[in-house]
Amino acid sequence: MSVKCITDRLQKLRELREKLCSKEKNWKEAFEARDWIVDQIKTLHCMASSEVHTKDDIKDRLADILCVFEETDGDCDDR
Repeated sequence: MSVKCITDRLQKLRELREKLCSKEKNWKEAFEARDWIVDQIKTLHCMASSEVHTKDDIKDRLADILCVFEETDGDCDDR
C-alpha cells in the first residue's frame, strides 16, 4: 500500500471523526435545551398551582423564557 493511499485513508477517517463529533455535540445541545424547557414548564406548573405566586410572577417567568428564544438586541426588560 502506498503512502499516499494511507494518507488519503487517514484524512477520510479524520473527516468522519469530525462529522461524528459535531453531530454528537448537536444532539447533546438539543437534549440539554429540551431538559431546560421541561424544567421551566414544571416550574411554571408549580407556580400556577401555588397560591404564593401571582399572575405577574408567572408572566415574568414566561417573559424570561421567551427572551431566551427571541432574537432581540439583548434587552428583554422592555416587556
